[in-house]
Amino acid sequence: MKKYFRFSIISIVFTYLLIFVGGLVRVSGAGMGCPDWPKCFDRWIPPTNINQLPDYIDPEKFNLVLAWVEYVNRLLGVLVGLIILVSCIYAVLYFKNYKKVTFSIALALFFTLVEGWLGSKLVDTVLNPITITLHLLLALIIIGLIIYSSIESYYIIKGNFEKNSVYPDRIQYVILGIMTCMFVEIIIGTEIRGGLDISRKENPLIESTILLKMLGPFKYIHTILGLILLALAYYLRKIINDINSSPSDYMVYAVNAMLAIIGIQIVLGESLVFFDVKPIVQLFHMWFSSLLLGLSIMQHTCWKISNS
Repeated sequence: MKKYFRFSIISIVFTYLLIFVGGLVRVSGAGMGCPDWPKCFDRWIPPTNINQLPDYIDPEKFNLVLAWVEYVNRLLGVLVGLIILVSCIYAVLYFKNYKKVTFSIALALFFTLVEGWLGSKLVDTVLNPITITLHLLLALIIIGLIIYSSIESYYIIKGNFEKNSVYPDRIQYVILGIMTCMFVEIIIGTEIRGGLDISRKENPLIESTILLKMLGPFKYIHTILGLILLALAYYLRKIINDINSSPSDYMVYAVNAMLAIIGIQIVLGESLVFFDVKPIVQLFHMWFSSLLLGLSIMQHTCWKISNS
């Protein structure tokens, strides 16, 4: 059983790494670094100089760095798929009677295959904004399923670590509110990023801060939702601190980490508005959002276990 738990943790780490590298591909403009799929410039290993390009490829379209950034992203995607596959095999071997563990990791494996197919469609559609949004949302669903399966397996191995916790009923609605708010925030943030890319192409001489203001109400909705998210997380912490029975260390960690990351996110988000948009800031702003969603999944799973 512990083998599955270890591999599920490895799956979480590498999936988050893949989300980070995927964000790097986005902010660096490497999405079309390899103009074909699954090969890269009709090669299984990307070319290292223009002399290795196929005759039908315009050498001016070749960028060595962008090609290898995209290639590493694809290799990491394959590695993550294999790790999740091994996790799924261990789940069937050791947790076949525990559907919460096996079904969630099997669903994560299925969505990982769909994610690979979506990756090919990104190339075919030349980075269609809707496809990009779906690609990111599916990655978040995958990481959520793995986290859920991992915590459920830990519960089976170690016993009920929430047995002394007595959470009020309203806590589930607060956590669901946080999760919903996070999904909407991520969708709007992705659309803002896509709109900014389009505006930058149409107005290459205008500063990014001015372009952001041209995006209309989406920017303000994004900020307002961030403040609502902070209020919900603070209220969740208040609930945790007010209960008579002590919550588990895992719940306390998840809530405190969430509050800290939301604070960082607000600073990063506002810096994107008032200062020139830096790709590295965009990268971490996106990646921290995925961490927040993972923490909310952890909170919800802990609450479910406390009621079991």
